[in-house]
Amino acid sequence: AANFRRSIGAWAGQPVDPWIKDVVRTAKAHLNNETIEEVTVVKVPEHLKGESRKLYVKGAEIYGREGHCATCHQPDGEGLALSGFPPLSRSSWVDQDEERLIKLTLKGLVGPLELSGKKYPGLTPMTPLGGMLSDEEVAAVLTYVRNSFGNRAPMVTAAKVKQVREATKSKVDF
Repeated sequence: AANFRRSIGAWAGQPVDPWIKDVVRTAKAHLNNETIEEVTVVKVPEHLKGESRKLYVKGAEIYGREGHCATCHQPDGEGLALSGFPPLSRSSWVDQDEERLIKLTLKGLVGPLELSGKKYPGLTPMTPLGGMLSDEEVAAVLTYVRNSFGNRAPMVTAAKVKQVREATKSKVDF
């Protein structure tokens, strides 16, 4: 423990790789008998108030979960073009057709698509999140995406997600 404590102390004031920052923070807390509370810190756009604000904050946490949205679309919403993952930033697919966005979040997406004049082969499918997220969680993450990365659109409601989920329940593939 003493060697580890010296190593952590040597890192003080030094830049820490984003992939290890939570490990360092947790290790420091443990060595100092402190407790870590999981908190998502997010700057909420000023135009969001009340329920849309709450959904946005919850959506930010969901978006960043391991194996969820940020894995492919990246924390900055710019995607990974070389891997075939399109950006969410300034995307007509995000801010125009709410129902299409809900459907592809619930059921996933596979196959080629064109977005902002760029073609994506669609070889790697988007994971269908309908079995992993509740209606409120889908509404939250989509409200976050629709108001982040240069996008600005109305919130998505859990009632709308429930309606689309019900209408597409017989669809079992992408």
